[in-house]
Amino acid sequence: MSQRLGAPPARLTLAKLPTPVERVPGLDVGGAEVWVKRDDVSSDVYGGGKVRKLEWVLANAPYDGDGPILSVGGVGSHHLLALALFLRQQGRSLHALTFTQTLTPHVRRNLAVLVSCGARLWNVKSRARLPWAWLAYHVWRRPERMGVSMPAGASTALGCLGFVEAGLELSAQIDAGLLPLPRVVFVTAGSAGTSAGLALGLALAGRSMRLHLVSSVERWGFNGVMFRRMLGMAHRVMVQHGLPASQAKGSAGQLLEHAGVTWCIDHSQVGGGYGVPTDAATQAMEDARAQGLRLETTYTAKCVAGMRRALAEHPVEGPVLFWNTHASNDLRAHVREGWQADCPFAP
Repeated sequence: MSQRLGAPPARLTLAKLPTPVERVPGLDVGGAEVWVKRDDVSSDVYGGGKVRKLEWVLANAPYDGDGPILSVGGVGSHHLLALALFLRQQGRSLHALTFTQTLTPHVRRNLAVLVSCGARLWNVKSRARLPWAWLAYHVWRRPERMGVSMPAGASTALGCLGFVEAGLELSAQIDAGLLPLPRVVFVTAGSAGTSAGLALGLALAGRSMRLHLVSSVERWGFNGVMFRRMLGMAHRVMVQHGLPASQAKGSAGQLLEHAGVTWCIDHSQVGGGYGVPTDAATQAMEDARAQGLRLETTYTAKCVAGMRRALAEHPVEGPVLFWNTHASNDLRAHVREGWQADCPFAP
């Protein structure tokens, strides 16, 4: 990515890239041949897709200081977990506005690691009550040193560059013969940073491809308006940092159209809401485990469930790609005995 910008922004080296691609016949649907992009092994600290964004976000203002960062998410948030682990490496701390979600074993493990890493939580019982967490943070439980606010998912314009690079990385792997050109790429979506960056990266590479975005949140939380807005923000920041004139002209949408990158948003797997397991996701997680893949029911298992439904309803012959954004790291060693005493609610 940096080589394509005349004046690239700063960047940390947190991830092990490129991540591998693998053929997983056990996930095939009809004539569709499923390949998997293994971002689950992107870091020895904490893999998945979040580390790609944090390489760019934590290297630049206003997040490159030495103080705490304030962000938001469910108590099992992968974004908050990744942020806490990488901030701890820098001797920094995380302040988190959180909401209680369904406490699956996976969510409870994430919460245990989050608290064990020293993250401070301002927790409420639901997403709808997050404004109360914000008030508590700024008024009646105000910390001595305030954190710099970071959007959910580290989905800033700079954060998108992590997945712009990921799209270019995939294109290079296709050129190298590591996988055939996928007809469709299935990836989870929630805060738009991953999906928008990936779309732009594929467009910059000139790859005519369809992105199927399986939303983990309701339509009000992720939709076409939000996706286009993130596309525009990321494209503008690349232009500001020296994107070549041939790709800087026009809008982000025109760049995608010229390259033949199309997309759709699939809300069929949201179920009871963010973080609420569904039967289809639970089955997908179990089937993926049998193929050696570790998924979870908030994002990636719902993505596989969405892929299965889409391919059953609209059959595809040939290769498709599932982008695994979940981290496969074993984090049990990070859990501190007695962590429950520091949790703001009974886990």
